[in-house]
Amino acid sequence: MFCVGSVDTLVEYYKLFAQKKAEGKHNLRVATIFSYAANEDDKDADGILDEGGEIIGGDTGNKHTRDYLESFIADYNGMFGTNWSTKDTKSFYGYYQDIAKKVKERKVDILLVVNMFLTGFDSKTLNTLYVDKNLRYHGLIQATPAPTAFSTRSNHKATSSSSATSRNAPTKP
Repeated sequence: MFCVGSVDTLVEYYKLFAQKKAEGKHNLRVATIFSYAANEDDKDADGILDEGGEIIGGDTGNKHTRDYLESFIADYNGMFGTNWSTKDTKSFYGYYQDIAKKVKERKVDILLVVNMFLTGFDSKTLNTLYVDKNLRYHGLIQATPAPTAFSTRSNHKATSSSSATSRNAPTKP
């Protein structure tokens, strides 16, 4: 699991993984899930009109994060022969459940997330958490057990290796 600080950062990482895959530099199955705001602000909206009195942007402006997620889900659908979308709650929840299942079955190599799956998600096969965001207080406490939950519960002894990595903090072996 790869946890990042914002949806914008997640989108950039996803694009980078996709580019490297297209270049033949890896064959990882990368998936993502995140929530989006229904009435998201346009980051470039500054209230300035162009010389002709028309609003600058439109279809060439920023993509809504839902549009990005929809295209990422389309990639997922292509990988696994599914038909999920963000078009309705039932389909999105189905995607959520399916991606959790695929992670547990080791069919997803890297799951990019912002906050989803950091709490309340246990998987015996998930043993590494990469972190590119500040996790503090309860967020750190809740996120750290995700890759270790099952390994420490089995007969009270660790059965798989776990690690959390952050570029903002030193790690111990």
